[in-house]
Amino acid sequence: MTCLTEAQREFVAIGAAIGAGCQPCTQYHVRAALKAGLSVEEIRRAIEEAQVVRQEGGVAVANVGRTMLGLDMEAQGDGLPSDRPQALAYIGSATGCNAGGLLARYLGAARALGFSAAQLGEAVEIAQAVKERGAMDFFAKDVERALGKLAPTVAEAAGGSASCCAPAATSADPYS
Repeated sequence: MTCLTEAQREFVAIGAAIGAGCQPCTQYHVRAALKAGLSVEEIRRAIEEAQVVRQEGGVAVANVGRTMLGLDMEAQGDGLPSDRPQALAYIGSATGCNAGGLLARYLGAARALGFSAAQLGEAVEIAQAVKERGAMDFFAKDVERALGKLAPTVAEAAGGSASCCAPAATSADPYS
């Protein structure tokens, strides 16, 4: 059962695509958001909000490492979403960039903004699906293309001999 509107689902999906750093997912969901009736301004805002969370998520992850080493932590933003669309973009982006601590904060703020538990569960499921799709499908293809372009260059630099990074160019070479 769908609890969120199509427009709300796209706020989450855009947030997750930005949070995961998935360009094809972002392109797809921006188009889907336009089809769902969101304005360019609403979509722009979702993109900007998601980018803020992605940056905060990076700081949060780095701070885990800093804490483990006994180093000073970098300041993190205290910003909680102040309205429902912003909350959806934040939830999507926090899920997309694996920022569990931020996600918990944003879910609590979204609950205070009137979202039901079912709506929040659906939002997280959407964000996870977008993140996984980007990681599994699009990123794997990008890696394959990048390695396909890089491997012959590495083999040539090694004098055409096999190495741990790139096999020698042969008919069995998966990069040729």
